[in-house]
Amino acid sequence: MLATIITILISAALTSLYFIMSRRRRTPKYHMNPDELPEVGECLRKFAGLTKSAVHAGNQVEVFQNGSLFPQLINDIRAARETVHLEIFVWDKGELEHQFVELFCEKVRQGIKVRVLVDAIGGMDADEKQLQKLRDAGVELQIYCNIRWWNLRRFNHRTHRKILVVDGEIGFTFGHGIADQWRGNGEDQNHWRDTGVRITGPAVFALQSVFMENWIEETSCIPTESSCFPELQQQGDVTAHVVSSATGDAISSVGLLYNLAIASARKHIYIQNPYFAPEKNVVELLRKMVRRGVEVHLMVPGKHTDNPFVRWAGCSLYRPLLEGGVNIYEFQPSLLHQKIVVVDGEWTHVGSTNFDARSLALNEEVGMGILDKNVAEQMIAAFLDDLRRCEKIELKNWRKRPWYYRVFDETAYLLRDQL
Repeated sequence: MLATIITILISAALTSLYFIMSRRRRTPKYHMNPDELPEVGECLRKFAGLTKSAVHAGNQVEVFQNGSLFPQLINDIRAARETVHLEIFVWDKGELEHQFVELFCEKVRQGIKVRVLVDAIGGMDADEKQLQKLRDAGVELQIYCNIRWWNLRRFNHRTHRKILVVDGEIGFTFGHGIADQWRGNGEDQNHWRDTGVRITGPAVFALQSVFMENWIEETSCIPTESSCFPELQQQGDVTAHVVSSATGDAISSVGLLYNLAIASARKHIYIQNPYFAPEKNVVELLRKMVRRGVEVHLMVPGKHTDNPFVRWAGCSLYRPLLEGGVNIYEFQPSLLHQKIVVVDGEWTHVGSTNFDARSLALNEEVGMGILDKNVAEQMIAAFLDDLRRCEKIELKNWRKRPWYYRVFDETAYLLRDQL
């Protein structure tokens, strides 16, 4: 009898582990010839079509660095007339949490419909009293994929998206969380470096759609207010497309977009990402672009990171990247947390997606591709400013690392899917 019970328990544990570990999108090695792609400015409809999105012209985009994002978020929420929709990964206790709780409660008292979707893992450090205050005030607060014994199969099903949509007319996507470490200017280990964008115009429709996807999945409720999908007028001359990935997708649309954008480059590629541990075919693609005469600049965190295992996994890729001519810089003061790709000073991608297996194969993600030279110039200027606080990794020094560091890095890379 004891042996039978033990066998059943082991079988149940292995079955649960299988469901936890196996629920993921494919991240295939794409077969494409960069020579067949036009320049990035001519690729937008191809990008959108291949990633199940659409091109929206006539938008206005503003870039916000570090903690400067929050006053704008707060001002737009305060001015909301009908609806406020927030989907967020990190929600921690602290002063910023308190500000948003008070603001959301105030808006509900004004008769505004406020919907907030917080990931269960990302919100583990939230103040339960503050969350209850939201519920008591009438805020529609949902915890995405709360961990229960009956939904272990969804343990890895996390929303890593960061979206705010106000009245269906103003949209934001960013890398920030509702946590005090995002309130500064990336000046030290307690204040992280990040970037977000505010958009008005037709592309907000797509951001609202992405929010609705997870809201309906979690609640089975369908918002029907007129402000959810209003008629949106052109606000500027920026062309944009919103791309998202969901756990049930066959492949990662954002991962595919990253590959397409890199392959379309003719002059230079700037990448800033906090967790860089992609498949090795991405490394080969970056090396191929260097051979074609493209400058590739990659900025990642240095010693200050909230996930050292992913950093170690990424370090296993440094040598082939450096040998291929990729420039690598490690940001020193704090965790570099923005997810930015800029191609040829024309096209920019900003959003929630990291360059690691979890974002590309597991998480719910969202990002925005922006075809606008002014936005690209702002992102490149910020990159160059960040360089002043970076250490450039040199191949000759990297080759001198002790053998046991290399073994540790390679081991971490093998485990990257669950880091």
